[in-house]
Amino acid sequence: MTREEQKKYKELAKYLENRTREAFKTYHLKKKDFVFYRTQNAMFYSAVLSMHEDRVQACFCAKPFWLDDILWDILEMEDNKKAPVSLRGIGAFTIQSMIREKEDTASEPSQIDGIVARTFEELTSLSENYREEDFLAQYRDIRYQQEVIEVIVLIHNGEFEKALDLCRTKQIGYFGDVGRSFSDLAVSYLQNKSRS
Repeated sequence: MTREEQKKYKELAKYLENRTREAFKTYHLKKKDFVFYRTQNAMFYSAVLSMHEDRVQACFCAKPFWLDDILWDILEMEDNKKAPVSLRGIGAFTIQSMIREKEDTASEPSQIDGIVARTFEELTSLSENYREEDFLAQYRDIRYQQEVIEVIVLIHNGEFEKALDLCRTKQIGYFGDVGRSFSDLAVSYLQNKSRS
């Protein structure tokens, strides 16, 4: 890649950052760090836009609040439920439930304007049309943190034995702390739940 191309891509990335900052309020969205989001009906909807050379990638996430709530119960981080709702988009200990992604090519600012508008329109539409039932019908298609999501959905549905079996069968490493994996923490949580 030439220096001229590097400079052009850097300028386009800066333009994308500025354009999103100017446009998101028009769509009644909120922003925290690099995440644009909206909440509705106890669901969290978010989008992240990033630029790599001349490609703009948009990643869309949608999840019911209970997904993070149960995760925080398992991780003994219940206080996170009192944190600002934006934590559900930017927190390290949250579920990243990407349900779709898109990629467009942009070599000029006017193309970025169109991509930003389409992304924010799609996020708005997602928040108006995608519900908990849609998430429950499609959660198995989410690739990242899939086993964690599966355990949490089982817990949410009251299928504790199935959740225990999954945790005991697979050593799920996400969100572990010193000497304990997610599986270990979930087993403890489920055992405590069955005693109460």
